[in-house]
Amino acid sequence: MYVAKKPDNVVDNPASMPYPTNIGAPAFTVPDVLSRKKERGANATHQLESKFEELKKEYFKLVKIAEDTDLVYNAKCGFNPIVGKIYHLYTGATNELFLSLIPPEAWNQEWHGSFKLTSEHTWERQ
Repeated sequence: MYVAKKPDNVVDNPASMPYPTNIGAPAFTVPDVLSRKKERGANATHQLESKFEELKKEYFKLVKIAEDTDLVYNAKCGFNPIVGKIYHLYTGATNELFLSLIPPEAWNQEWHGSFKLTSEHTWERQ
């Protein structure tokens, strides 16, 4: 039996084909998987950059606390500081730093700041 060959653009059941079968058919497009990966990659990059900025801020905050703690612990102190209380750092007559209970508005000394002793025994500038 002889079957006539059909042209390439003619099929028996065009709706069941997974690809376009004639010139008037909708364009055959491959899903752009890479753009989705790029979008997810961009989202991940943004999330990582945000986390990095948070960590950087936390790092500089810790550095400042460490500097303040070092400054206060190297100052003279004639009493035992209490956790949670605020103390004031001054320069004395011999150019040495000392810690005092007296607030800066009640005393005419060179004042370097007020500090609070935390429960972790670090000093935070107030």
